[in-house]
Amino acid sequence: MSKKILTKKFFRDNPYLENSVQQFIYSYLLYDGIEAVANETIIQNGLLSNECLEQIRQENERIKSEQSPEAIFQLFRKKIDMMNRVELISKALELEEEILPMVIEKLMRSKHHIFIENSIRFLAKSQKNGSPLLQAKYSEIRSPYVQSLICLIIGFRGEEDTISWMMDRFFEMKKLYPNETYAEGPLIALHELNCRFS
Repeated sequence: MSKKILTKKFFRDNPYLENSVQQFIYSYLLYDGIEAVANETIIQNGLLSNECLEQIRQENERIKSEQSPEAIFQLFRKKIDMMNRVELISKALELEEEILPMVIEKLMRSKHHIFIENSIRFLAKSQKNGSPLLQAKYSEIRSPYVQSLICLIIGFRGEEDTISWMMDRFFEMKKLYPNETYAEGPLIALHELNCRFS
């Protein structure tokens, strides 16, 4: 069984970084609803001006009223207020059937950080488990940053037989990018797979 390769020694020899983009995104994925709670806390404590709140409200209404999958997909690239990211992903999930293939296709070649991170949030919450397709298309992804984050999604949604594949991705990224944090994606995914299948 592939879970047997996830030993205590492996995790002891390969500790994950406490502060990395991958760790931050993992926390968001792990604690579903944390952004909505944080947003509510900011509003309740009066940390934003009335003018700022009004701009956020107007942007929120535009997102809610949008019916075009293409328009919502385009918003994945836009710098919307972080208070409205939850609403954007929620709206995209209503139109998931049309948006999912667009997101996966664009991720293959994107280097646009806002789009990438919104896409990862969307894929994590999608009703359809896209991890088999993401794993199959992994080698087509141009950006190692995207590859790293895709590993997180596969860690959350993949089956037990992805463990050995993920282990290969970890050592590959560690070797190819020794001065970057890209290997953190597959490493955190291995922790998640270990929790899910141990």
